[in-house]
Amino acid sequence: MNHILYTKNFQAKIIGLPFVLTFFFSCSPTVYILDHKPKFAGQLYKNNVVSKTQNKIKNSENNPALLNNGVEELTTYAFGFLMEESDRAMLDNYSKAKELESQAHQYFSQAVGYGESALDILYGDYTDWISDNSGDIIFTPDSEDLGLFYWTAAAYGGAISSSGGDPSWIIKLPRVGKLLNSIVAIDSSWNHGAALLALISFTMNNPLISSDEANKISKNLFNSAVDASQGLDMGPYLTYAESVSKVRQDKKEFIELLNEALKIDILSAKDFQLTNTISRNRAEWLLENIDEFFY
Repeated sequence: MNHILYTKNFQAKIIGLPFVLTFFFSCSPTVYILDHKPKFAGQLYKNNVVSKTQNKIKNSENNPALLNNGVEELTTYAFGFLMEESDRAMLDNYSKAKELESQAHQYFSQAVGYGESALDILYGDYTDWISDNSGDIIFTPDSEDLGLFYWTAAAYGGAISSSGGDPSWIIKLPRVGKLLNSIVAIDSSWNHGAALLALISFTMNNPLISSDEANKISKNLFNSAVDASQGLDMGPYLTYAESVSKVRQDKKEFIELLNEALKIDILSAKDFQLTNTISRNRAEWLLENIDEFFY
């Protein structure tokens, strides 16, 4: 796997792992279901959230609010359930893992379409800006649309990482950086540093940045993300461990970061209870299978 151009560790902070998982259920039952019956939770989310939004969009394709919901929900489902299950299956059932990855790619691709459509409706110059490799076009999103920019970046990241190295997706990697940097330029601490966290993975996969510079930038982003969440979010530790420590094959640092994440009390901050529950499960799984990731 080419860690410069194509990696399954591109984890915009969306789902709980190092992502921001947004469910439309009450918190406590959701945490319990995710903790004890993750496959059931995935099916429940797909049927009660994703499918309903897809049907609504079919009947109102030019509604930016619905499209906004669509890109968030599809990306959440693909990252949080399909890609997570694919990661785990990869250790002992390669064909199943690739099948799940392919399913995720379909959702990511559709989510990208939703995000692009919404942004094109809201911003007449969006298409020219996102396609401008020279960076000459000046573009500033409204603060209320930062979530849409974030989820569209996440959808792009997921589509790239699940594409099997498809060049038609890989060449779109710069779009992820554009979308995320637009958020940081307006509010670097937005959503407890979610964009900063996503930029770690983007930076480590950016072929235009040297390895030493990528490491330096990623460390600064990590520190800023920890500060933005006041140290209550496990996400920065997992993202840095998987996107940086694992890529550098620094096993000691990897273990230290995951153990540091596991010291965080899940009940200490309600805002992170859901995401930290899933992050904890992933951290424990990574530690249990650590020899699979270091050579």
